[in-house]
Amino acid sequence: MPLAPRKLSVFYRQLAQQLAAGLPLAESLRAPSPAPSGDCFRLAELAESGQAVSAFLPTAGPWLPEQDIPFLIAGAQSGRLPQILAHLSDRHAQLHATRMRVALACAYPLAVFHFGALIFPFLRMIDFAKGFHGGLLGYLGGLAAILVPVWGGAALFYVLIRRRNPFALNVLDRMPAIGSFRKNQALADFSFALGHLLEAGLPIGQAWLEAGRIARSPRLLHASETISAAIGRGQAPSLHLAATQVFPPEFINRYRTGENTGSLDAALLALAADHQSQANLRLTVASMLYPALLFGAVALMVAYFVVSFYAGYFNSLNHIMDNN
Repeated sequence: MPLAPRKLSVFYRQLAQQLAAGLPLAESLRAPSPAPSGDCFRLAELAESGQAVSAFLPTAGPWLPEQDIPFLIAGAQSGRLPQILAHLSDRHAQLHATRMRVALACAYPLAVFHFGALIFPFLRMIDFAKGFHGGLLGYLGGLAAILVPVWGGAALFYVLIRRRNPFALNVLDRMPAIGSFRKNQALADFSFALGHLLEAGLPIGQAWLEAGRIARSPRLLHASETISAAIGRGQAPSLHLAATQVFPPEFINRYRTGENTGSLDAALLALAADHQSQANLRLTVASMLYPALLFGAVALMVAYFVVSFYAGYFNSLNHIMDNN
């Protein structure tokens, strides 16, 4: 499992500060940090042996997120590793803050939901004419009928997302706020990677391909392959941006301006900052929207429980009155 976002943020920030101060990568890795010391010392030895960062970084271990590795490699190749580490630190700090906000916002509705799930099977066992019926097995069966679909469905969806299942990712892309966050985050990652790769001197066709892989978006990867092929034919990327139907107008306009003025890497890094800001905003909106929806769903469930209970009670009274 990767390190928690808070620990990753501290690790990246510490490493960025040490490298910016002039310490070698090996010495910086050996400094005390939230990362596993055994893996860090092993990576330091590989760095001192002369191995390239691109060769030894993928062997760090599961604590280092797979999606961060291409950024770190690009930073090492471009000589801007401290800046990229600082960028990743900020991203994971934002992710930690958002997770905490979502957890706190969801705590109350989830507590109410589970309290209702515990009470509702018990209420359904009450027969106002004959008393309790169903016993312990009946209660546990009613409880399982509520909790198993909810938690089973949530666990299955989480596993599918972790495995990058196309159906699950498509569902995420269509969800309000979350879909927009994923789109802007992919564009931010793509722009950031492409800007640094071009600044490092990588050929533009190869830089497009690498940036498409780093963005972890099938649509951006397909677009980057299309444009890389066009570059191989001697055509400018800006001529094909609109045809991919992936890049928004502001991206196309600023890319063309950077291409024409010779400041493409700076334009891409500015685009990365803009899209990252938009992604952070959408993530904040999602952290408020979905807990509110959860609370509304729980309120409806509780209302259903109450109405069902009193409906049974009044039906029993009516039945007794009719018999009399």
